[in-house]
Amino acid sequence: MDKEWRENVLAGKEFDERLQQLAIAAKQHPPLSPQRQLVLNKLVNKILQASSLSHPQSGLWPPNLYEDLYNEALQKTFLEICQKIDRYNPEYAVMAWFNYLLGKRFQDVIKAWYSNQGRQEKIVISLDDLDHLVSRELPPAEKIVSESEMLRQFLEEDPENLLKTEHIRGYPQATFQYIALARFALEKTWEEISIELNDLSIQTLCSFFHRRLHKLMPYFQKYLQ
Repeated sequence: MDKEWRENVLAGKEFDERLQQLAIAAKQHPPLSPQRQLVLNKLVNKILQASSLSHPQSGLWPPNLYEDLYNEALQKTFLEICQKIDRYNPEYAVMAWFNYLLGKRFQDVIKAWYSNQGRQEKIVISLDDLDHLVSRELPPAEKIVSESEMLRQFLEEDPENLLKTEHIRGYPQATFQYIALARFALEKTWEEISIELNDLSIQTLCSFFHRRLHKLMPYFQKYLQ
């Protein structure tokens, strides 16, 4: 047990040192440079592997709602550290800094969520929202295929070719259609999708996906209502 404990401690220290090396390396490159972006992408993906990644208030919310709120806060935190990496102080562990910011951004997301309830808005459109579009106003006798199958069929057919033309700049393979099918139809995690797309950062994936999802909602409504 002592040997295993020591090995875990050493592994944790090595992990923390690697994060610190990446953060310091990012600071050494000019803002907006490809070199800095490459290092930041590695840093983001490494943070997602951290066993010490915090989940604030995880027991206080329904699981599906919490996942949406947490992912929104996570995206905001990744964006913040990428924008403010020059402020990182090497005297402190990267995860301590990240978890502190994550806690604050989660509070921001919660405040926004409560505020938006009165206007029937949502922070992130989830699978339940799209399922609702599929099921609304459909008589039970007409539900020959499942709601998930209808959604999957729509994503694959893309009647007006809008889903396959929206893609992340510089990554033509990372189309909205590909990401939506992976996320909604195949129920893959953001980490799995990131790996499939050559370690494209999760922050970039989520940011692109949710912006485009809001933009494309009229398209979903047109064919799924």
